[in-house]
Amino acid sequence: MEEITLTPSERAEIIIDFSKVDGNENIALMNEDGATLLPFEITDQTGKNMDIPDEMNDFSVTEEEKNLPVTKEIELFGMMDQVTINGKKFDPERIDFTQEQGVTEVWEIYNKPDMMGGMIHPFHIHGAQFKILSRNGEAPPENERGWKDSFSVAPDETVKIAIQFKNKGIYMFHCHILEHEDNGMMGQVKVE
Repeated sequence: MEEITLTPSERAEIIIDFSKVDGNENIALMNEDGATLLPFEITDQTGKNMDIPDEMNDFSVTEEEKNLPVTKEIELFGMMDQVTINGKKFDPERIDFTQEQGVTEVWEIYNKPDMMGGMIHPFHIHGAQFKILSRNGEAPPENERGWKDSFSVAPDETVKIAIQFKNKGIYMFHCHILEHEDNGMMGQVKVE
């Protein structure tokens, strides 16, 4: 990849091969505006060369996970202070969903466009990592084929995830734009 988009709280593991880089070159991770985020200073090329394996982990989406029915439907909507999840603002006294501990379920998250066309909502779930099963019915891109706890949902996009909670408790799910979560774009799932 030559570029990657990360939304607030989203993470990526990046491997860079510096073996063919001249130590005099300026190398850096840059943002879309051309500002340097992370410069690299290459001073010693005497290190050991290693081949990057074709497969980095044993992650996979199982056929069972692909065939599970959707059990939770989440609709993200709005912008600024007019944001909701499933038409509601956060209420700390309300449990929006329940889920059984140790059971994998499929959640479907949809970003409903508003009158301005909508905006990307970074969606985050506390207490568990999950697998992205699909984006608009298609397999996710390779960089999203790993464990996640946050992902972006574009306007009019539907993302399906397979999620299992290992521990009991009450966990938050929310848009990870600070102003949106502060304005009530959050919910709670109780794991029993």
